[in-house]
Amino acid sequence: METYYLVDYENVGSGGVSKCAGLTENDHLVIFYTDNAKKIDLDIINNHGTAALETQKVPAKSQSVDMHIVSYMGYLIGKSEKKELRIVIVSKDRDYDNLIKYWGDKATLERKPKIDIPTVKKAPAEKKTSAAKKTSTEKKASAGKKTPTEKKGSAEKKTPEKKKAPTKTQLNSDIQKILSKNGYEQDAISGIAKLVGKRYGKENFKQEVHNELGKAYTDYEEIYKLIKSVLEKYSG
Repeated sequence: METYYLVDYENVGSGGVSKCAGLTENDHLVIFYTDNAKKIDLDIINNHGTAALETQKVPAKSQSVDMHIVSYMGYLIGKSEKKELRIVIVSKDRDYDNLIKYWGDKATLERKPKIDIPTVKKAPAEKKTSAAKKTSTEKKASAGKKTPTEKKGSAEKKTPEKKKAPTKTQLNSDIQKILSKNGYEQDAISGIAKLVGKRYGKENFKQEVHNELGKAYTDYEEIYKLIKSVLEKYSG
């Protein structure tokens, strides 16, 4: 899904776009401003992840930015009528809310006072130590040797174990393991595991997790694909 962030820069200033580093190639950052706008901090705006950046200078008149943002929103909705589209108006002005409600059946629309998308960094893969290699070699050398207590032809009888119902603790552990295996940093791992745990036991467990990931992370589709098998294990 493509997401367009339409920024009312006169309303939110640089603070409204100071945390854009987590934006991805599926995001578009469109900043609307006039000559009356405060000085634009280029260093802040330049740190917008891999999103496409566009600036729109509009005439300095009463409600000029508002009208241009609304018209641009209508243009995007008409242009992408048959595609999945998300539009976020970045402004503290609640006057946008009625329009968002009116066009809500045409696209996913919302208003936020600022963009707050943290970067989810992946930790570098750990290198195998020489000790691990040594242990592997020792295992090969000892393979085939029998201990004095081993008896030929003896087969151990295993008592069938009763299956225990999965717990939230096990779910948390499994989520953390799969994210760690795929290189996510601990801060991101803990946040995602906590988000999943809060929705454990819900009727629409997987769907709720998917929706909440979409609100918290720009690369939520990638995260959801990684943990989907775990979610299915703990569903219903």
